[in-house]
Amino acid sequence: MNPPPLAPPHSSFTPKVAILGAGIIGLAVAFELAIKRGVPVTIYDPAPMGRGASWAAAGMLAPAFEAAAEEGVHPHLFDLCMEGAELWPDFSIDLAHAADAESGYSGRPSLALAFDMAETAAMHKLARALDARGIAHEELPPGTAHLLEPSLAPDLVAALQMPTDGQVDNRAVVRALIMALQRSPLATLRSEAAPLRSVGGRLSLEGHDLILAAAGWSTAAIKVEENGERLSLVNWDPALDEIDCYGGQMLSVAHGYGSPETTLRCGTIYIAPKADRVIIGATVEPGVATEAPEPAAISALLARAARLCPVLADLPIIETWAGIRPGTRDRAPLIGETAVPGLYVASGHFRNGILLAPITARIIADMMLGKPMSELHQSFSPSRIGAVA
Repeated sequence: MNPPPLAPPHSSFTPKVAILGAGIIGLAVAFELAIKRGVPVTIYDPAPMGRGASWAAAGMLAPAFEAAAEEGVHPHLFDLCMEGAELWPDFSIDLAHAADAESGYSGRPSLALAFDMAETAAMHKLARALDARGIAHEELPPGTAHLLEPSLAPDLVAALQMPTDGQVDNRAVVRALIMALQRSPLATLRSEAAPLRSVGGRLSLEGHDLILAAAGWSTAAIKVEENGERLSLVNWDPALDEIDCYGGQMLSVAHGYGSPETTLRCGTIYIAPKADRVIIGATVEPGVATEAPEPAAISALLARAARLCPVLADLPIIETWAGIRPGTRDRAPLIGETAVPGLYVASGHFRNGILLAPITARIIADMMLGKPMSELHQSFSPSRIGAVA
């Protein structure tokens, strides 16, 4: 006997939702559904929950620096990132209340830095893009920047203050999400792979009506049992094959006298001070799926960061690590229902997974509960992959 088809959401129907993947995206969706909307959820993940890319990240909430002037990205990525940033203050309050734990959210402005002509040109390009969008920012002379952040190197040429770009302690966030969900009677956390099955070409997960695939860069490889075989989910929607891996290596150093207190950006280098450490990152390595940091890459990162803030060269290293980001060709996530009725996806967030977690959760919850969708949100549907092809 074939299992019943996954039921579509409608106004009088409260679905039972299975979430495959317990990174910050899957956990945020579970938080939105179970705690904020009263929808029962089960989160499946055979790996330690809240780890992977969510643990490896630096927690920057950077719509301006990451999306305002980037070329070749989804045309509405910046708009989604700005919407995501606007949700973070309330999201952090709700999370702290539900978990009785802080998230380390800070809306303090970030600084983009320039030390040579090429970096100055890139900074001016970003400023022009923000001007065109009417986004608040301020170009600062070196003296003013040094007053704001005394740790900066003396040969600073220019700086750009970005009030839109804050940060959060991503590790604190995933811990708080797990704590909040463990307290909720509507959330079940299972440290195992979901027993996803296909019968007659239809996907089924016993006891659940709707499914969200949110397993980061390995989303397409989620296993489905069919006729005794274990096949990959990409066989049901080839658009999932768009999600690729992008390795990243990072380190953290201890706070010391005169260590930076402001989130700093310069090219691909960032410095993100947390309460208990200063994070330095990150490499971007397309197609690399390793979680082992390389000493040479870590040394290069530290040297480049010390160019921005010389004090960093003398601070003890606390930790080095590597993570694997899920990304797509247009650097934008796949958010929405797949080609399989009742199967949704939320993955491919690249360098903006922490920033976009609350807005992704809201979009998926609205879709599953039959709420009307904006054109902006619809534009991140996985169906766009086939349209482009």
